[in-house]
Amino acid sequence: MLKRTTHYQFQPYGEVFYELPDLSEAAFDGTYQGESIPLKNKTVTHVSVSTDPVYIDCKSGIVLLVVQKGDQPDASYEQFVVHRIVKLDRNVRYGLISISVNAEAIVYSIPQHCQKVRLPEPITFEPLETRLHIEEILATYYQVRKGDYVFPGEAHKYYELIYIDHGSMETSVEGKEFHLEKYDLMVYAPGQFHCHHTGPDQNCSYLTVIYRMNDALPEALENRIFHSRKDIYQVLCRFMKAIQSDDYLSNELSILYLKEVMILLHQFDHKHAIDANVNPMQVHYEHTLLNEILVYINNNIYSAFTVEDLCSKFSVSRSSLQNLFRSNLQISPKQYISEKKLSQAKQLIQEHKHTISEISDMLGFTSIHYFSRKFKAQYGVSPTDYSKSINQ
Repeated sequence: MLKRTTHYQFQPYGEVFYELPDLSEAAFDGTYQGESIPLKNKTVTHVSVSTDPVYIDCKSGIVLLVVQKGDQPDASYEQFVVHRIVKLDRNVRYGLISISVNAEAIVYSIPQHCQKVRLPEPITFEPLETRLHIEEILATYYQVRKGDYVFPGEAHKYYELIYIDHGSMETSVEGKEFHLEKYDLMVYAPGQFHCHHTGPDQNCSYLTVIYRMNDALPEALENRIFHSRKDIYQVLCRFMKAIQSDDYLSNELSILYLKEVMILLHQFDHKHAIDANVNPMQVHYEHTLLNEILVYINNNIYSAFTVEDLCSKFSVSRSSLQNLFRSNLQISPKQYISEKKLSQAKQLIQEHKHTISEISDMLGFTSIHYFSRKFKAQYGVSPTDYSKSINQ
């Protein structure tokens, strides 16, 4: 799943705003210019970098932003979908890709402070496209066999899946013998001769699905027994329910479930165990909530607000808010707000447009003494001494 620029993981690269800031105030040395950039590309071979912040506004379509910290040239590029007005920090390398058929973005920068950098390897957006096509299900059988059953064998041009529901059975594929137990599954590839039988005391119930698929079976899946995990078993149960149903589009559902089984087999050796206590929807909700809170903080940095104000605005308890920040950012919400305000204060001091007292008031500190104390605790120097050090 693609992350948006409002995701908290975008923070190392910049900020997000509801509206475009006053760029005449943002410019320290030079004049910002907006350039409308039409996009159709799915690949970037060059990235841009500026010694000033860069602002990006997506005007139409869906735009993917690839970014890398300028002081980390060996780090991999991260990708974010542009959401709201994006401000990139100084020296962040960036490129734009159109996820949609075409798109348009306006990039605000100071041209004389920008340059292009060639990438060692192009970065290409890989869309979510289906690569595995099951064209049709030709036949599905559920069979119960007693002892001494013999199927002499056949070879045909279709895929065939066999799943042992109860008992056990012997099968041979191209002359190689396999013993199948309960919950075991095999896939015969097109053209493979296969046969099976049960011994005198063997009973077996099994499912057979014959289907046409355009995906070449990897060697890792051929001539192999898969002992069905719970996830595969559950999908097979849903497949059986759908294939026996006359409901509208139930046949389509059957093909989707069979496709899911094949995907799970492709992933069999690479699928990591999933924590049963993790609810993906809950995780997504928490990340989205955190993202919205961070955007609100960034956009109200010049307002006086408390942690309680955030709890009230976003209808969340103080303990839940604390846990949300601690588990994702390893910091308390109060400390996060304080560091954001102090970082903005540092930037304002560098611009020499306001007095220390004015900056304290602008950022909503209760007094200049409290502001000075917090600034010194954060940066090891008072705001006044920091301002003097810049002038030297």
